[in-house]
Formats: sequence, structure tokens, C-alpha cells
Amino acid sequence: MKRLAVLLALLLAAAGVPGLSSSPAVAATPTAGQSLYVPLAPVRLLDTRDGTGGRRGALGAGETHDLLIADGVQVPASATSVLLNVTAVGATASTDVRVYPTPAVEGAPPTVSNLNVVRGQTVANLVSVKVGSGGRVRLYGNAGAVHLVADLSGYTTTTADGGSAYVPSPRPVRLLDTRTTRTPVGPGEARPLDVRRTVTGGASGVPDGASAVVLNVTAVAPTSTTDVRVYPQTAGGAVPTVSNLNTTRGRVVPNLVVVAVGDLSTVLLRNQAGSTDLLADLAGWYVPGDAGAAFHPVDPVRLLDTRAGDGVPLGAGQVLDLQVAGVGTLPAPASAVALNVTAVGATANSDVRVYPAGPGSRPEVSNLNVVRGQTVPNAVVVTVGRDGTVQLFNSGGSVDLVVDLAGWFAPTGDGWDVSWPQCTSAGATTSRLPDGGAFAVVGLTRSVPFTDNECFAAQWQWASSLPGEPMVYLNLNAPGVRDGAAEGNRVWVEVCGTGTATSACGIQYGRRLAQYALPRLPLTPGGGRPMVWMDVEGPYADGPFWQQERTNDPLAQANPNAVAVNRSVVQGVVDVLRFAGYRVGTYSDRASVGAASNDWRSIVGEWRLLQMQNWVFRSPDAEPRTICGPEHSFSGGPVVMAQVQPATSPGVAYDVNGLC
Repeated sequence: MKRLAVLLALLLAAAGVPGLSSSPAVAATPTAGQSLYVPLAPVRLLDTRDGTGGRRGALGAGETHDLLIADGVQVPASATSVLLNVTAVGATASTDVRVYPTPAVEGAPPTVSNLNVVRGQTVANLVSVKVGSGGRVRLYGNAGAVHLVADLSGYTTTTADGGSAYVPSPRPVRLLDTRTTRTPVGPGEARPLDVRRTVTGGASGVPDGASAVVLNVTAVAPTSTTDVRVYPQTAGGAVPTVSNLNTTRGRVVPNLVVVAVGDLSTVLLRNQAGSTDLLADLAGWYVPGDAGAAFHPVDPVRLLDTRAGDGVPLGAGQVLDLQVAGVGTLPAPASAVALNVTAVGATANSDVRVYPAGPGSRPEVSNLNVVRGQTVPNAVVVTVGRDGTVQLFNSGGSVDLVVDLAGWFAPTGDGWDVSWPQCTSAGATTSRLPDGGAFAVVGLTRSVPFTDNECFAAQWQWASSLPGEPMVYLNLNAPGVRDGAAEGNRVWVEVCGTGTATSACGIQYGRRLAQYALPRLPLTPGGGRPMVWMDVEGPYADGPFWQQERTNDPLAQANPNAVAVNRSVVQGVVDVLRFAGYRVGTYSDRASVGAASNDWRSIVGEWRLLQMQNWVFRSPDAEPRTICGPEHSFSGGPVVMAQVQPATSPGVAYDVNGLC
């Protein structure tokens, strides 16, 4: 798979080592770009009604306010993102409010929204937002005038002492439903909730040492205008002056809440006025230290809008599969995503549920409670399911859904590339494998196509035991006619029927490569299809061989249409794998600024695959994420993973992979 194959073999032989040594990289050690969460007691940072946060007066149509977040006092300068409960008050017109990182260079606001407000309503929503230029985040009002309130509940940082990692719940779990006990929460009452127990009395999965929990809290049938406050129960603790939900009589209002767990392992849900039923659904929890998932905040980006293009609203009882990991900028090992989900134009009162795809019945929990004709948003943190997919379900009428991405979670630490040599000795089916690691990519083939990795079963079993979803790589090539041809070359001749390859037979050859792989591809631990990386590198005299316009190899035939043939092979593989439901990415060497060529260009020319993820390599290097930027994309697609050879053990250890 890699340039270093011969060097590795020589070093191993010289050292007398039959397999590969362990590397010092271990899972659960946050590395560059990975953030841990620090919960805080809720504190108000902005209130445009009284000037808190540097702004007195409502935001007018198209106006913005930059709010200093990383002030070095409440939030350190190292903060990468913050959790804000943002409330819109007294809007003079229907509008949307957008919260996003303050840009270093001015431009138009992103086409995403966090709050959708009806004139005169008070609407709150939890916002996970990346910290922008100058340690600030920007709030934007689209129409009319609106007052904004922002309450801080925590932040993430790459340098946190005492930070916590996220553990997603396999499925959403209902912890509280006061309707089942017919005990609504009265005025001024604070209802305790043991977050370790479910509404039916079973265990929720939250461990004793959890530092915070992620809850979707819903107020149902309030008898008056009120607010609901969720906070940790502590001995002698005061009621916070900030709220999480704001609702009026008869409205059903949900909001996502991230709340620290108190001394008694309980949280309190307090209703301000009247009485209301309360529901609390568990999405996951934070544990002190790094034995979980780290957060990767992103600039907000739209993943789905059923109003756009050929999209159609979601009908009553319908389910929409949304692939989030292994496409776009999210890597396949992502374990959970932070989303803002908005329901638009509902034709009937309904609820919308967002949950991981996979086995089991649809969870009886909701994320959005939708009123006919209204636009309703809510933040959602959801576990990534089988095939990198989450599901959205609409219970009644029809409704358009808009989904915006705020960030993603993945196991802390770096992963492994289990490349060549793969087995402990020639002909063996066992491997010496590294210790620890967050995830792994395992070679289905051994350096060249149509050649099985004899140790794949053992390596896949090991990779499946790591925290992140395992992935597969598949060697590709486009061989010319060579004496002493291996199986790949014989198949090539059989397909082409001639010594000169064409684009048409290149497609057929690529399809054969994929068809060879399909029956050999395993299932992931969750029962889904793994991400497949196409290995496109070379041409090397000792490795993957591709068609060439000119060649010094006396056994190879030059082809003036080499680039077109090579492209066709890759396209044939993609066609078959995607038709079979697999996520497909490409592995090759990074694009270097100012460099005339690299492996990708020498094989397929200036071919641009803007929607296909890139896995890039460069060896050796101490930190994979130094080659994560878009300038290193070889095909124009997003760079989601970077591979380096550990400088601590050159030529011996498995390559290390960092998620970008």
C-alpha cells in the first residue's frame, strides 16, 4: 500500500523481527484538533435588553453582534467551541437567527440557521458554535428587530485539564415522563432526576463518575407562560437565573440541554410558573478524562434541505436515511454528530425523531415537536448508526426538514494503517498488531489487486475491537501487458482482448476489481458496510503498476491514452461499490504546494473528484494533521484523514492516521 514496502521488509529482515512492532500511540490520548468538554455553571454572556455582553438594543434586520467568548476569564483563549443557550425575545417580525464563528475575513453570513422565530414569540435553542476570529462568535438577525440572550453552559478545548470526553448512548433513552405518573411539575417546583435510571426503572447506562449528561427536555401542556431551568443538584445550591426552555400555555417546546451532574448524581428540572409535564431523553454523557470521544467543531454547513432540488417533504410515518459519516467532511470513524434540525411547513401537528440507523425498533422519544405551519428548530446530538447513517422520522402530516452540521465526535487518539507486510511470516494467517489505537484501516488485498491478505480475518477482528469503526483499503492498478503476468494482468488481457488498453475495457477491469472485493468485504461491528478506501499510488517498479504514456520498463507497453484508461479503472470500481451501498474514498499522496506532480497526477492527470473524501500520506512526520488542509487534497475532495510514519520508530511501526 505504501512507498516504504521494500524498506520495511529490509529493516524487518535485518532486525530478525517476524512481524511489526507496537507503536507508542495509544487510544484515549487527545491529539491535535481533538477537544474535550468543560462544563460550567450556567452564566449569562449576552442580553441586548440591558447591555450585558456589550450590546444594548435589539438587532435589526441584517445586523450582527460579535460576542467575546474566549476572554481568558470564564473561557480560556484555547477554547475551540462553546455551548450557548440562545434565546430570541420580542421579535417584531418572523425571522431566523444565525450563530457562527466570527470570520477572519468579512463575507456573507452562512446559509444556516439556529433559531426560527415568529413575531412576538420567545424561542430558545442550544447552539454548539466554533470559536472564531479574536475569540468571538457572531449573532445575526435576518429580519425585523429581535433581542438576543446567550447563556454559556460549557466549552471545549484541546488543552483542558479536567476536561471530559463524550460517550454517545447507543440509542436515545427516556429518563423522565411526568405524564406516565400524572405528576406535572408545579410552579416553582424543582423535580429531581436520577440520570442513571430510566422512566421504567432500568439502568440508563450513565456511569457513576459522569461529569455531565446530554438531554432533550420537552415541556408539554403548560398551563401558563413559563420557563424551565435544568441544573445540577448540589447541597445548598441556588436556582440559576438562566433558563433552558421558554414556552407559553398549551405549547409543546423541546430544547437540548447539556448539564453537569451534581454531587448526588442528579439534576433538577424547575418550572417557573403554572404547571407543565416534562420529558427528558438521554442522548449521551461526558466522562472525566479522555476515555470517550473528542469533539471536532466545524464552520456550520448544511447537510440536508428537503425543499431544495429534487427533495420532497417527509410524509406521515416516513423515514429518511441521512448519511453523515464517510461523506463530505465527516470521517467514517465519527461516533456522533452535533446537528441543528429544523422542521418547515408541517401540514399537521407532528413530532420528528432523529436516531442512529441500525437494528432495533424506532425509539419512542422525540427531538422536535412540530405545530402545523410553524418553523421549529432544535439542536440534536445523535449517535452515528450503521453505514455512517442517522435516520429522521416524521410521525404525522408532511414536513420539510433542514439539517445543519455544527461538529462531530470521534474516539480520542489516532488510528492505524495495517499495511504491508501484513502477516507474522510468509503463508501465516496471524499478525503482530499494535497496542491501543482509536481505529484501524485494514488491507483486504496484499499490495496488489486480486491477491488476498491472508491475515485479514485476524486483523479485522482486532480492528473491530477498537473504539472507532474499522475501515478497509483495496489496492487498485491498471496493468499493461507484462511477461510473467500475475492474475491481475491475465484478467486485464482477458477483458481487453488486445495488448492495448482502452477506456471501455478500463471500466470493465475496474468493475472486476470491485466484484473481486465485494464477497470478501466484512461487516462492521454494527452490522453495516465498511468504508472502502481505493489505494491509488505508484507507478512503482515493485508495487502497483498503472498504464503510462511513456515507460522505461522493457516489459511494459506505453499507451498514449494512459490517463484516460487509469481514470476509467477508478470509475469502474466506484460504480460497483457505490451501487452496492458502500462509502468510497481515495488514498494517495498529498498534493504539495508548487510541486509539478504527485502519484495522483501521474496516474490520472488533473482529474477532480470534488465529492470524494481524500486520505493523504506523507512520511515521516510527527503530527498527521499538518497535512490535513485543503491545499493537500490531491483530487479536490475534502481531506478527512492523514497518514504519517511515526518518527519514533521509522520503518518498523504501522503507519499512524489522524482524523482531520
